[in-house]
Amino acid sequence: MSNEIVKFSNQFNNVALKKFDAVHLDVLMAIASRVREKGTATVEFSFEELRGLMRLRKNLTNRQLADKIVQTNARLLALNYMFEDSGKIIQFALFTKFVTDPQEATLAVGVNEEFAFLLNDLTSQFTRFELAEFADLKSKYAKEFYRRAKQYRSSGIWKISRDEFCRLLSVPKSTAEQVRDLNKRVLKPIIEECGPLLGLKIERQYVKRRLSGFVFTFARETPPVIDARPVEARKAEDAGHWTSVAGYGEVFTTTELFDVTAARDHFDGTVEAGECRFCAFDARNREHHAQNAGSCSSGRVRASGAVARSMGRSAAVRPPAGL
Repeated sequence: MSNEIVKFSNQFNNVALKKFDAVHLDVLMAIASRVREKGTATVEFSFEELRGLMRLRKNLTNRQLADKIVQTNARLLALNYMFEDSGKIIQFALFTKFVTDPQEATLAVGVNEEFAFLLNDLTSQFTRFELAEFADLKSKYAKEFYRRAKQYRSSGIWKISRDEFCRLLSVPKSTAEQVRDLNKRVLKPIIEECGPLLGLKIERQYVKRRLSGFVFTFARETPPVIDARPVEARKAEDAGHWTSVAGYGEVFTTTELFDVTAARDHFDGTVEAGECRFCAFDARNREHHAQNAGSCSSGRVRASGAVARSMGRSAAVRPPAGL
């Protein structure tokens, strides 16, 4: 169980899990680790298995654990989810089957077909992390921060406004409005638990002396090979050539396909490694992906990663000499 992986669409990170405590979050992520890439098929757990996945420290009886499991799904059902393409807001019924049996100490779960895209066929725009690391965090705020940080694992930087940060982490209004309380109750446990784990640093941003947002920086990760799906090798006649991108590095491409914005996105990390064509083309590119992330002093303007995503062909990239 030590290598259990949680993987879901980044869209799930936009859902604020209101009224979830640390145990509810562990229940949800333990389930998510087992139902991913299973479509809508029913997945069964024993309570003993679930305890192991959650690395449960509290000595909960079967009845108490069953209550937590039921509460987790009830809290999900109380949430609303907005589909990005249509703007529809519907009840967040992630599971169509959710049967908890305290006497038999089992749980049976089936994913709702309408939300199956959040946990299945994930080749880009996904969040991935080790369940054991998540479960070992104690604070609910540390857990909620951790999964968002993992969304930006390849760039190592997450910029967010104060209001949106508080919404995503379900910070009570009374805490969100007082900087002292926000520091003590939310940021302190995040720093204490995620700081050593992620190499976390926090830069506070201000507008007219009011705290307006945060820039979180943390250690970048090179995505595992399983998350970077290489494209087919280029034909000899389409071998291409190295083209210099001033101040960034060199891009292996063709004259027809060369796009300077896409190359800059690769080096700046404004396109995630999991969907970066350069990273998918050659494993060496992943070593240099997002190498300029957080370099505010460079004066470079970061363009949207949409250009890189829209490229129909792949390329290889190498850094400038001396890097």
